[in-house]
Amino acid sequence: MKSILLPALLLCPAFAVAQTAVDIAADPHYHVLLENDQVRVFAATFSPTEKAYVRHEHNYLVVTLRDCELVMWGKGTSAIQNFRFSRGDVSFFLGEQEEGIRNDRSTECQYITVEFLNPKVTGYRIQTDTGWSYIAGGINAPADPHVKFVDAVDLGAAAAQDVQLLAGDSFPPPAKPAAELLIPISDVDLRKLDDSHIRKSSGEALWIGEGRKSELTNASNRPARFVVVALWIQPAG
Repeated sequence: MKSILLPALLLCPAFAVAQTAVDIAADPHYHVLLENDQVRVFAATFSPTEKAYVRHEHNYLVVTLRDCELVMWGKGTSAIQNFRFSRGDVSFFLGEQEEGIRNDRSTECQYITVEFLNPKVTGYRIQTDTGWSYIAGGINAPADPHVKFVDAVDLGAAAAQDVQLLAGDSFPPPAKPAAELLIPISDVDLRKLDDSHIRKSSGEALWIGEGRKSELTNASNRPARFVVVALWIQPAG
């Protein structure tokens, strides 16, 4: 699993000046792409020198759209530590935290934030010897970025998959009942079995919903990179 450093900042000495955090929906750097009874999805953009101090009420996933570097800090900690993110990084964070963000670099930073309204979407697991343990941080970078790959992280009541399809490659339906969210990292043209297409640009989001039975095939001659979040449907009763 990918190592996530941000939660460790909460243990640092309290050097930061007191600030008032706002829900990300109220911060101008975050723009709602879609929301329903399962997720809130935001596009975030930080231009050079811009900063924010926000609160995440729910556990959340971040999908980075371009290489960038941000200063990030937790409540009461020093705003001095830089974190580098690569295009396509998929990182999971626990909610109910306040987070400061500042872009000190000369390039814009763009990413997608997915908040999960179901608290059972989490990185915690029950370990028989130690009790609850936090084990999910994100998805490792692909070993070879030029081939087809599907890498995943288990989030309890959900799973996130980082996918790249070369021309003609296909991505299967979920292995068990799920509602799905698709986030393109590159522009995508995905053909279904009925010959209809999903055409989306980088940074858009599509709620596929429940019951996808069709494979998604890359109809472009360029690699298609995207993230699929599957939210598992629990049997009735």
